[in-house]
Amino acid sequence: MSAQPFGNGIRGALLIGTGTYDHPELPALRSPEVDCTRLDALLRDPKIGAFEVQTLIDAGRSTLERAIGEFFLTAWGNDVRLLYLSCHGIVSRSDKLHFAIRQTNPDRPAYTTISAAFIHDVMDECRARSIVVILDCCYSGLFLPGAKSDESARFEEALAGHGRVVITAGTRSQRAWEGQHLDAETPAPSLFTGMLIEGMSSGAADLNGDGIVTLQELYRYACQRLHQEGAAQTPRMGGEMQYDIALAKVRKERKQRSSRTDRTDSRSRRPAGTRARRKPEPWQTRGAFGPARQPILSNGVLVVHEKYKLHAIDLESRQRFPLIRMWYPGSPALYGDAAYFPGKGGHLQVVDLRAGKRRASYPVPVRDGLLGVSKDVLYAPTQDGSLCAFAPSTLRLLWSLPLNGLAVTSAPQAAAGYVLFMARESRMPGDVSNCSADRIVAVSEGWEIWSYKAEAPLSPDWAVTDRGIYMVLQPEGPSSYQRIVALNPENGQRLWSFDTRAHLASAPVVADEVLLFGDADNRLVALDARTGTLRWDKEKKTNGRLLVRPFVVGDALFTADRTAKLARWNLRTGRKVRSHDLLVSADRQGSPAIHDGVVYATDSRGDVHALPI
Repeated sequence: MSAQPFGNGIRGALLIGTGTYDHPELPALRSPEVDCTRLDALLRDPKIGAFEVQTLIDAGRSTLERAIGEFFLTAWGNDVRLLYLSCHGIVSRSDKLHFAIRQTNPDRPAYTTISAAFIHDVMDECRARSIVVILDCCYSGLFLPGAKSDESARFEEALAGHGRVVITAGTRSQRAWEGQHLDAETPAPSLFTGMLIEGMSSGAADLNGDGIVTLQELYRYACQRLHQEGAAQTPRMGGEMQYDIALAKVRKERKQRSSRTDRTDSRSRRPAGTRARRKPEPWQTRGAFGPARQPILSNGVLVVHEKYKLHAIDLESRQRFPLIRMWYPGSPALYGDAAYFPGKGGHLQVVDLRAGKRRASYPVPVRDGLLGVSKDVLYAPTQDGSLCAFAPSTLRLLWSLPLNGLAVTSAPQAAAGYVLFMARESRMPGDVSNCSADRIVAVSEGWEIWSYKAEAPLSPDWAVTDRGIYMVLQPEGPSSYQRIVALNPENGQRLWSFDTRAHLASAPVVADEVLLFGDADNRLVALDARTGTLRWDKEKKTNGRLLVRPFVVGDALFTADRTAKLARWNLRTGRKVRSHDLLVSADRQGSPAIHDGVVYATDSRGDVHALPI
């Protein structure tokens, strides 16, 4: 079936999402708003969807019925009408289908919902040549966390008919799943709608390579991707259409032409024996089974940490090594081609990243998530209150330091010849003093050299270099700001402090004598790491709150925020250069890995993306 071209008709899309419900039997959904928001951006883009889009989130019944009526009854001729709904679905006692809204009472669907019969009647009056209905709806009788309806085939039966096409998220015997939400501030698209967004935004759903994503191609792409994900979810498509409907164009990258002089002038040719280095191609592969931390590159292996699991991928061949299961959820330490974490009983163990097998262990229980490898030494806080240093390859104990009531709260790092870590004093029962019990400690060869007692509780966000320790103080009491304090790592003397205007969104990072961080108000801030003064003349803002630490390659600064923008900035001036659409997985203490001109990032579903700089 050939695709109907975009043509001269009006392309209209009405996106309806309801995630908030007043009735206690209807659990809240977090995917509908992000589903509609991201579809709105894609369909509205003149280079992709070229639709006129109206989006309604958590709207009332009268507003929705009027919008649906006007949407279909004002269309005619070669117009295209696309209706999308993401919400709970309800099947009444008389086996009638209804779409839940915020004020819905599941026991009174007749007058507290949008009925499928209403939509069907309005569509019957529509004169548009092409009508598409996409439904990612859930059924209120299923209360499994994140689960959607097993009755979605009923949507197809209720709305399909002559001159229209209906796509549903699954069959009547399956559940349609919400996205894997990272936290309260980073909801993810639903599994089904996420595949539609992925197929159109990347152009991967253009299966025949003609530059157009059609309805049938997008449907087949979503089915294939859900199968690859191992989701027990099979979308359905029904209805009748004369032409395959063109939904989106594939956005093509602009190709740079070589000038005539470059091709013919011998003076511009490269010396004999040299070859132009080709820019690597971007690629994507499955990293984890859901949201995970940003990848770490260790001896040619990309390691993605998901709670209780380590996924290892060979960087060159993209081959997956055996899955490594852990006894505890905290992040491991990596060195060479080995991972270090507490095994059964908390005992320190070493596992080969490529073989997935245990190499060695040491009979001392260590604290989960606080192991660190720095300057070729493995540092491990123990459960009995000591800090041990090991030779990583053999687990030979180098030294052990009793901490005398201090509890380590960060993975130790080496800088300026010392081992540095954050710690908290154990308070005696009945101690109600307001004095901070947090401190920074410097150790050398198993001996404490200096200690800095913070005047306020310490945030786990910090940065360490040979020239400075940059810690973040949490002000006690209600306050909108935090204070960054810089210490001299050689003696613990205070160098400078800076009061932020809002809380940090992620841990700061130091590169090329610049301290960088993003705050909760979407400001991107650059400080002189030596003096604490602002480096940029004007205030810079990201589209949304940062999900990972800023990271730097040469004179390029990269940020990734919750609006699915991976942006590149000029480090010296703070000017945004360009951005790439990618919703990365939140990792407050981490950032994407960088190697040989390629950024490796984990997205919100656990996939690893390789993006040439």
